[in-house]
Amino acid sequence: MRFVFNGYLFTQRQTGVMRYARETLIELDKICQKQEFALVVPEYATSIPTLNNIEIIKYGKIKGNLWEQIDFAKFLRRNKLISVNFNNTMPITNPGVIFIHDIAYKLHPEFGSSLHGKISNLYHKIIFRRAKNSNVPIVTVSYFSKYQIVDFYKITPSRIHVIGSAWQHINSKGYDDSVFNLYPIEKKDYYLSIGSLSKMKNTRWFIEVARKQTDKIFVLCGAQSFSSGEDFQMPENVICTGFISDEQIKSLIRECKAFIYPSIYDGFGLPPMEALSQGVDVICSNAACLPEIYKNSVHYIDPYDTDVDLEEILLENIDESSYVLDSYSWEKTAKKLYNLLLTQPQ
Repeated sequence: MRFVFNGYLFTQRQTGVMRYARETLIELDKICQKQEFALVVPEYATSIPTLNNIEIIKYGKIKGNLWEQIDFAKFLRRNKLISVNFNNTMPITNPGVIFIHDIAYKLHPEFGSSLHGKISNLYHKIIFRRAKNSNVPIVTVSYFSKYQIVDFYKITPSRIHVIGSAWQHINSKGYDDSVFNLYPIEKKDYYLSIGSLSKMKNTRWFIEVARKQTDKIFVLCGAQSFSSGEDFQMPENVICTGFISDEQIKSLIRECKAFIYPSIYDGFGLPPMEALSQGVDVICSNAACLPEIYKNSVHYIDPYDTDVDLEEILLENIDESSYVLDSYSWEKTAKKLYNLLLTQPQ
């Protein structure tokens, strides 16, 4: 065993990065040998994936990011192992393979204007600078992100490996139509978006379009969407569900008029792919990596222009989604990571 996976993110609420880590490890577990890899998690971790060949090791009780900087780093030193870090971070004293999904903190510091955001930006600045100055492989999820990292950190492109995300996890979920009883939502009569009220996800666009089109219903799911605050006064035609189950979200996706993803900045942007897998139309921002990932399979909008006619946009001709969906799978992701780790010099 040379490599162990940093499992700190399995102590946190489900995010896109955690989804990437979980599904990749599950597929990697199918192709690797026993004792080839381990997943190291804090002793208090509760969202650990079920694995058969990848050993799960619980180690250390320190809370928060300090766990990976102290407990996890100590584990690496004692056992002379190399870490693989999915979550944009790594032990500073023991650099390992790091996944940098995006560099939003550097390109858009306004996204982290709160105290927590400023601390997070500083933390990632230190981590990414350490990665740059070491010889560890860097993994990212799109060529858009790769060449932003190359441009801003002046890193040799061959050090950065692109291993994309995927969508098949949604197939393991059923549908839960009870959500239509919990909220005044009629099937096929609403536009859907999933995301937080962060500036990066640009939920403001969704809300402003709803404010201008009061004859239509808009449904917003996800973090903090149930408590907007004064700056995000919700129009009456926006229904906010907050966090709901994956099964309820899958039902909402299947029955929506269109799925809307107005994000300003993304390293990959997984939600539109989940929506495409359910056979629904997607209205997507033309920013960042999204045109690279989604090609001509979605309807594009300018994320800064809210003067749009959604029904007219949906009349535009687009390509079948099968090409995009067939390009990405968790099996492909795991195999690419496996090959990368196996080819690292001793």
